[in-house]
Amino acid sequence: MTPPPTLADLLFPSRDATFASIIRELSKRETGPAADNLVSNEDSYPRVTAEVARLCPPGQVYLGVGPDQNFTILAHAKPRLAFVMDYRRRNLLLHLVHKALFTLSTDRIAYLMRLTARRPGRLPSDPSANDLVTAFSEAKFDRGLLEQTIVEVATILQPLGVVSEPEWKAIATIQAKLAGPGMNARFLALPMYPTLGKLIRTCDRQGTPAHLLASEALYQFVRGLQQGDRLIPLVGDFSRPPSLPRLGAWLRAHALRLSLLYVSDVEFFLLRAGRFASYIESLEELPWETGAQVVRTSTREIAHPDRAPGDSSTTVIQAIGSFLKSARAGEIKTVEDLFPS
Repeated sequence: MTPPPTLADLLFPSRDATFASIIRELSKRETGPAADNLVSNEDSYPRVTAEVARLCPPGQVYLGVGPDQNFTILAHAKPRLAFVMDYRRRNLLLHLVHKALFTLSTDRIAYLMRLTARRPGRLPSDPSANDLVTAFSEAKFDRGLLEQTIVEVATILQPLGVVSEPEWKAIATIQAKLAGPGMNARFLALPMYPTLGKLIRTCDRQGTPAHLLASEALYQFVRGLQQGDRLIPLVGDFSRPPSLPRLGAWLRAHALRLSLLYVSDVEFFLLRAGRFASYIESLEELPWETGAQVVRTSTREIAHPDRAPGDSSTTVIQAIGSFLKSARAGEIKTVEDLFPS
């Protein structure tokens, strides 16, 4: 099997382009509260994945925010390089944990074993989403497996030079908080939010299982990015320079263009804080591929036609060119303007 291309092979093999140096170059200091956000609180993001696969130009660059939902969305977008930018340093540490788990785990079953510290019963060679959720829901938490995985993760991450000495405790805490509840892990452990098990079972709008862990092919795509250091977590703020302008300059210097921006519900908070104009100015600094898209989510658009029955959020996709044109024209003043019917 041909090994996946590394970051250095992809960009400029004659220069030092290490994972850690790019994180240092493109990150800024943490801003805002350092709240735990270990599992997505959005149950609707898999709904748009078929549209992501159809509309996003493949082989370009992905930029997202937040925790694990990025893996599913970018797996359908098929970028050559991906960044996840969040103002929380803890989100970077979370993504490093996942990087190590992907690197260690040759398939979805092995990944979930390490993530949840559980050993499932017999599973088919190509298990469905339901197979995985059922088997891991029935399996018991194994503290010994968690402790073994904490050591394995540290062994993978230590040579990268990204984690500082005081952060190893946070890395282990993240693993324990994810493993303890297993398939019942959810945002802030609040019952109003979807569990990991529910997210894995969620389908796109055509009824096809769409989560990263519903498909071995999707899993292997993301694993290849992780093995090649091509999924890079950053600390930054979408609305506060120099985060996006600095990334834009870096992308241009390497002849790379963005094909998909995933913003979660960040725009709601920027509108409320009066920083939406700064956000748009920062987006203008990014190099966009023709046909690039933006994906956003809201828990407030209850009556939106794209809201699936039973979901607690709504996710939509829009051409970035159309969005920026509307923003420049002053047509976006409320969250509802971001979710036209």
